[in-house]
Amino acid sequence: MRILLAIPTFGGDIKAATADSIANMENCGCEIIQKSVVGYGCAPARTRIVELAREKGCDRILMVDSDVELPPDALSCLLEHDVDVCLGYYATQGRFDGETCLCKTGRVNFDRKYNASEIRELRERGERLIEVKGGGLGCALIKTSVFERLAYPWFKWVDYADGHGTLSEDLYFCDECAHAGIKIHADTRVACRHAFRHWQGVE
Repeated sequence: MRILLAIPTFGGDIKAATADSIANMENCGCEIIQKSVVGYGCAPARTRIVELAREKGCDRILMVDSDVELPPDALSCLLEHDVDVCLGYYATQGRFDGETCLCKTGRVNFDRKYNASEIRELRERGERLIEVKGGGLGCALIKTSVFERLAYPWFKWVDYADGHGTLSEDLYFCDECAHAGIKIHADTRVACRHAFRHWQGVE
């Protein structure tokens, strides 16, 4: 299996802990092509990542944000399920109350998110794979074939005129997946760390 491991960046900066975690991650016998993709925003960088994956004949894309630290078994866990989109999770930017990037609700309200204790309870009950409405793509394994079912561009910021607010490029992607009948899943074992002010874990 060929996987494009890609890091979208604005200025090319990648946190040292992020780079170290990628270097220490199990590759599961896959052919890993690693790229750092610079864009004038995260949406065009993610779009370019998909184009690269298609050009290089990759089966899957592992997107890793430049400020997210992966556990060593992240790829192994995400690959285990063979679903279209499988997310790891991490603390939401600027939040210190255990809220994670995984969303329970859909387009009308992406604000209802799982907290770390909820995910821990699911994991302890043996629920490794859960379906979510969306989530951040800081740790996301996506089948390249998914993008054949979605309209280009695959990522963009959107201000909805119907009062449903603004969607970032990652939640826009999840919203488009929902419209196309593509389910979003997350692995409750893939707890990442997020760098803001200081590294935040969601074990």
